[in-house]
Amino acid sequence: MKTKVVTHIIEFGSRQIPYRLYRADRKRLRIVVSPELTVDVHAPRTANDEQIHLAVRKKAPWIMRKLDKLETYHPLPAPKRYVSGETLVYLGRQYRLKVVKDSKQSAKLLGRFLWVWVEDKNDTQSVKKAVDQWYRKRARATLGRYLEKCYTVVLRHGVPEPLLVIRKMRARWGSCSNSGRITLNVKLVQVPVHCIEYVIMHELCHLKHNNHSKAFYSLLTRCQPDWRKRKEILDKFRLS
Repeated sequence: MKTKVVTHIIEFGSRQIPYRLYRADRKRLRIVVSPELTVDVHAPRTANDEQIHLAVRKKAPWIMRKLDKLETYHPLPAPKRYVSGETLVYLGRQYRLKVVKDSKQSAKLLGRFLWVWVEDKNDTQSVKKAVDQWYRKRARATLGRYLEKCYTVVLRHGVPEPLLVIRKMRARWGSCSNSGRITLNVKLVQVPVHCIEYVIMHELCHLKHNNHSKAFYSLLTRCQPDWRKRKEILDKFRLS
C-alpha cells in the first residue's frame, strides 16, 4: 500500500530542517540523511505525526552534523536537469544554480549562487553549456595557479617544469606522461584546495619518479608531509 509523501519542517536553533515523511509497514522509525542533503524519515504507519515530529526533533543535532559534514566534504553529482535550485560544487563548497533569462549567455559566481544567463530558461542544453564553460574557465585559472604554487616546492628537488593540460577524465583526477605533460581533470575544481594541491603534487613527483616506488613516496612526503591526510579527504569524493 503506497501513501503520499509529506514534507515537514523542524527548527534547530536558527536553522530549519525540512524532511520527507514516508510511512510503511515497519516497527521502527528510521532517518536517512543523503549526500544530496535531503532528510528522509521512514516511520511506522501506526505512529502519529506528533510522535514522529518529536522523534526527529530529538535527532536534530545528529542530523545537522551529518548535513554539515556532507556539505563540506561530499560534492554532489553534476546537475542533470540544469534548472534553478540545483546544487553545484566549487572548491569543495556547495552553490545553487540560478538561471535567469537574458539575451547574452554567461555565468558568474555571486555569493552562494552560480548565476547563469540564457535566452531561454527552458533550454537546458544552453544552461549546461554555460555551466560547463564556466567550470572550464575556472579550471584553467585555478588549476594553473596551484600548479605554479606546487612547482615552487618540487623545483628544488630537480623536477622538470611540466606542460599542463586540462580536460574531462572519467576515472582519474590527474595523470602524468613520460613527455613531461600533466593532465588534470576539469572536475578537480570541485574539490577543496588542499585536495587540488595533493593531486598536483602527486603528478609533479611522477615527473621525477614515474612509478609508485619508495623513492616516489619519499619525494612526495618531503614535498607535502601531510599528503596522506589530503588523500583521505579526496577519497571521500565521488568522481562521476
